[in-house]
Amino acid sequence: MRKFKLYYDKDAEEAWLQSMSAGGWAFKHFCMGVYTFEPSEPGEYIYRIDLMPGDAREQEQFTAFMRDAGIEPVGKWYRWVYLRRQAAEGPFELYTDADSKIAHYSRIRRFFGGVLALELLCMAMEMNAALATGRALFWCFTGLLLAIVLVLFRMVLKCNRKIATLRKG
Repeated sequence: MRKFKLYYDKDAEEAWLQSMSAGGWAFKHFCMGVYTFEPSEPGEYIYRIDLMPGDAREQEQFTAFMRDAGIEPVGKWYRWVYLRRQAAEGPFELYTDADSKIAHYSRIRRFFGGVLALELLCMAMEMNAALATGRALFWCFTGLLLAIVLVLFRMVLKCNRKIATLRKG
């Protein structure tokens, strides 16, 4: 089965993958918003999503470490990796203490913050072209980039809130 969904919140995406697993669908592959599932025993797998390091060598070490720990990397999208483990093996958490969760959400915040900065630059250039030419096409792209900027800004704010909550204990 295939399903199309766009997620920018990895926690919401994880929750959705868990619900699909509970319904007897094992996540198999992801590409550009299309998730592929295959039938499985209900609740057979627990899924986690993580942001890998940027360096290719570190990514290889990360996935090798996960495999050695009995965790199966199911898919990868840029730096995001989809991981699963048999539910029968017990709870599956990548980050168990507040400090590691803070570091995790800080990495995600930096990632989205960097993309946000690039999108703001692109939007400014597109808006400049729209103002200079008055062409509707440039305004359409400016609007699209604004929507992307707002989504990214929301993700940075969500990470800030999660970090603040974790720091409060």
